[in-house]
Amino acid sequence: MFRTTSQVLSHHSHLEEAQSSQYSELASRFPEHEETFNRLAKENLRHRDMALRAYREGVTDAFEVGFLAEPLNPDDYELDDPSGDLKKTVSNEEVLIRFCQDVASSSSELIPDLPETFERLVKRKKRRINRLEEILKGL
Repeated sequence: MFRTTSQVLSHHSHLEEAQSSQYSELASRFPEHEETFNRLAKENLRHRDMALRAYREGVTDAFEVGFLAEPLNPDDYELDDPSGDLKKTVSNEEVLIRFCQDVASSSSELIPDLPETFERLVKRKKRRINRLEEILKGL
């Protein structure tokens, strides 16, 4: 179970990096959409960095970050290996959205900017799903 902000951010970093790798693989598999998939891969790393930056900015030596209001179970936020399957990639984006939503609602007492950062990530990821669904329609 995730009980601390540090645990949540570590798992979020892992999810974003895994999704970034999956998009890089899709870029190789679908050369006609290589630019889009490479851009999405880079966005995942920016999303990771945004959350880490919000965390670092909110934490000082004098401010100890405590526990989440609602512990999160890491097993609830696992990504599937899409193996080039765009539908599974969309499903993975939905897992990331759910994770970001749960973090935003569980971390509101901990670090002032963290919930807002994860809420922004949810909006961005929903737009990404729309882009992926457009690509799926064209295949």
